[in-house]
Amino acid sequence: MIDDDMKRRSRTKADLVDLVYRSHGGLTKHEAAEIVDSIFRTVKTSLLDGNAVKIQNFGVFEVVERQGRMGVDPASGKRIFIPPRNGLSFRPAHRLKNAVVRRGSKT
Repeated sequence: MIDDDMKRRSRTKADLVDLVYRSHGGLTKHEAAEIVDSIFRTVKTSLLDGNAVKIQNFGVFEVVERQGRMGVDPASGKRIFIPPRNGLSFRPAHRLKNAVVRRGSKT
């Protein structure tokens, strides 16, 4: 059900909406967009609240604290302290990771 145009290397939100729309008969495009928006909103809210988002057989999105460290200012060459900050992490599930590895070895 995925045509040549959908085989791009990266997907946009519009592509995801279209995939949901095509695979679930009876939904309007607007309803498919609301579903995709709701999922992204839920993931975003969960992460902003400090909660990990675990999706079975896909992976885990989580907020991680990056420690402060010393770095070099490229403009001046001086050593500077880079303060601690929050970052995002994604750990793929073993099934997803293995599927990607298998697909890559076929090319």
